[in-house]
Amino acid sequence: MKNISITAFLILALLGNLAIAQDTTSNWKKGGDFGLNFSQVGLKNWTGGGKNLISITGSATLFSKYNGEMSRWENTLELGYGMTKQETPDFRKSDDRLIFTSQYGFKATNELSYSALLDFRTQFDKGYNYSGTEPVLISNFMAPAFLNLGIGMNYQPTEYFQISLFPLANRIIFVLDDTLSQQGAFGVDKGKKIKSELGASFNMFFKYEVMTNVTLQTRLNVFDAYNRMKFLVVNWETLINMKVNDYLSASLATTVFYDDQIDVLRDDGTKGPATQFRDVLSIGFAYHWK
Repeated sequence: MKNISITAFLILALLGNLAIAQDTTSNWKKGGDFGLNFSQVGLKNWTGGGKNLISITGSATLFSKYNGEMSRWENTLELGYGMTKQETPDFRKSDDRLIFTSQYGFKATNELSYSALLDFRTQFDKGYNYSGTEPVLISNFMAPAFLNLGIGMNYQPTEYFQISLFPLANRIIFVLDDTLSQQGAFGVDKGKKIKSELGASFNMFFKYEVMTNVTLQTRLNVFDAYNRMKFLVVNWETLINMKVNDYLSASLATTVFYDDQIDVLRDDGTKGPATQFRDVLSIGFAYHWK
């Protein structure tokens, strides 16, 4: 499996160099979005009840796309971090993500391409469970981290929609924090820090301006390991972005994630595999660079 991972890396790097060796100016499209959101609630002698709250969240998405006569190469970097303080002595993390994706395609037809994918996901900071009397460490930088590599085909009939099938895919889970590694967190064997699975993956991406200044973006990633084909790893992300003007915007982001190898503390107090759901509503400063 390690050889497969190394081979996929080398193929992606080689194909990327071939793309750069072609037209390096007019065929490139680069840009990004930056956002900063802040909210505060202050209460004093308020009969309606509630708690004081301070929340701040920052996010950035950078992209670089190459579209040549015979090849496409798309790179995206997503960063996000948020902190919340609600009548507690310290701030607590509310958002934390670092996602990098790179996909290269060599055109077989105008709509169909031979494709190689690299998808890497982790977080910046430690995460804790505060349900008990003392906070319990449940995550950290590179614990977990997910690296997905794939070789297959990509179908893109329009600029805003594409689907990819990778019959040869490698999913690698990293748990580099010693405490979490000893617990066997995130499906990695106790005491181990890396787990590699060979399988197949399916990706779908859709981004479209459904109405003036309202954009819908959704991305679905599904992985199925060949040694346990009944169980799917599903990651589905959706973002609705509403532009108010050049510097103000509102957005609603949701994430649905499921992996049967990861035990989570469920809402009913039990522990085991469960569908994880996250939503973030943001209103604040936004800047688009293109």
